[in-house]
This record gives sequence, C-alpha cells and structure tokens, in this order.
Amino acid sequence: MVHDIDMITWVLGELPTQVHSMANSQIPEIAAIDDFDNVVTTLIFPSGTIGIINVNRFASYGYDQRLEVFGMKAMYEANNGRPNNAVRSSEKGSAVDPIFHSFPSRYQESYYAEMDCFVDVVNGDKVLPITYLNSSAVSKIADAAEKSARSGEPVNLIWDTNEKPDGYF
Repeated sequence: MVHDIDMITWVLGELPTQVHSMANSQIPEIAAIDDFDNVVTTLIFPSGTIGIINVNRFASYGYDQRLEVFGMKAMYEANNGRPNNAVRSSEKGSAVDPIFHSFPSRYQESYYAEMDCFVDVVNGDKVLPITYLNSSAVSKIADAAEKSARSGEPVNLIWDTNEKPDGYF
C-alpha cells in the first residue's frame, strides 16, 4: 500500500489529515500471522479531496493497479498495462491480453528510469528528486492506516511544516 500512498500524495501534492481503513484476511496463512490481505483506506486531504485506496493479495488475474481521478469537469484514468494493447473482436465478443502479472513485468521501464536517475545523481548531474521527507510522510500515513484497520476508528494526522516535502501542503 505504501506505493499507492506515495502515488496519491504525489499526484495531489498534499498530505492527508485523516485516514480510515477497514481490513480483513481471506487467506488463512495471512490471518495466522495477524496481517491483512484485503484493505480499503480512505484519505481526507486539506483541499477536501477524498482518496480511496483498495489493495488485496488475491487478484488472480494479475497485478491490478489503476488510478482514477474524478473532478468537476473531467475524469482521468490510468488503467492496467498489458503486454499488448490489441483487442480481438468477433461475434462472440472481445478479447485482450491479460494484464501484467507481477511488479517487475509491469514496471520494467520505471526501473530503467530509476537506475538512470540514480547514475545521474551519483555523477552529480542531477539532484535526487525525492527526500527523506517523502519517505517518512508515506510511512506516517501507512502507520496510521494500519492503526485504523486494527482499531476500526479513523486516525487524524497533524503535519508540522518540517515534516512536509517541498511543494506539499
């Protein structure tokens, strides 16, 4: 879920003031270690935006990660990638290739870009685009989400200015 938190805070440029999670375990082995395999988290942001993150560990059809943004004038979608975007249609219906099944197959281009950025930073050609504040903010939100899932209660978050990454409000 931390990657989803990272993405939603980056897209919005703000940090949530409240987190509320509901979770359960459908897989006995996950329940046995007191963890969750199905989580829904609602985040409330200072702008009034409501973010919803759904995660589960049993999507048998592949690595399902989508982004949808609904606004007053438009909706934007970033859907699941596929190895091939061709659609076969006939009198029996339509068929498409399945979505990528794993993190490495889905984000191969991102890993290359990440490595290129790392080399540029090491060579002094670029400043690291994220700081420890980005990581610690996401960790604080993830901890609040887990606390909420275990208690069943919303968790309010207060952010000191020294906790906010540059450009976030």
